Amino acid sequence: MSAVTGYLIAAIGWQMTFVVEGIPSVIWGFAWLLLIRDRPQQVSWMSADSCANLEHELEQEQAQLPSVPKLRVVFEHPSVIWLCIQYFFWSAGVYGFVLWLPVIVKNGAARGIGATGLLSAAPYMGAVLMMILVSHYSDHSFQRKRFIWPFLLVSGFAMLGSFFTASLSFWLAYAFLIVSCAGMYAPYGPFFAIVPEMLPKNVAGEVMALVNSFGALGGFVGTWFVGLLEARTGSSKAGFLLMSICLMVSGMIIVALKTSATDSKPTSQKA
Repeated sequence: MSAVTGYLIAAIGWQMTFVVEGIPSVIWGFAWLLLIRDRPQQVSWMSADSCANLEHELEQEQAQLPSVPKLRVVFEHPSVIWLCIQYFFWSAGVYGFVLWLPVIVKNGAARGIGATGLLSAAPYMGAVLMMILVSHYSDHSFQRKRFIWPFLLVSGFAMLGSFFTASLSFWLAYAFLIVSCAGMYAPYGPFFAIVPEMLPKNVAGEVMALVNSFGALGGFVGTWFVGLLEARTGSSKAGFLLMSICLMVSGMIIVALKTSATDSKPTSQKA
């Protein structure tokens, strides 16, 4: 949508742009209700044998996970706490990048709003490709952490590169932004596979919601601070520095995180 948003604003105004860009999400909500099912036996395109095999595999996966009788117990789980903190910092960097990239591009490139939209879209092309590749190799290797933290660190260092080159060359700083965007989006698949592989299904959904809530909070804080720094300093460089630090911190937390059932168990399992 970044590629067309600038042209939409120029053609119909920013208020109607919100309406037009919101319509696909509403349509997809109805498509989701019609097409998506919760369990294998509820779909019509799978054979009975395939459904039974898949259900058996899912049950086997659950049997290998620690038992968590109450949701309250999960709040004492060290890995859950660190996942919340990690995703807070990660989202602070991501949301700051998402909301301020068009402003940074417009100020640096001194182009019209249509061209700004096109330039803002390019980093996300790299992000799309990296998300697919990283998720593919993570699933095939049965590894999660090693497909998360390196990309977050690379993203943070690339953002730092934009910080140092913003006043020297817009295009060099912009190239760093493309690398940073790809790095910060690439690990989403492996990251959100951690919780259901670490905790049983009776609490996994709630924990993912909790982690997401901390991410939303981090997104607010990151966006607000990037804007505050832009207003106080009159430059986007300080915002680059803040986002790079947040991404690097999130990567280092993942390095130290214990994610397997044998690495870290809820309090009720230790008793």
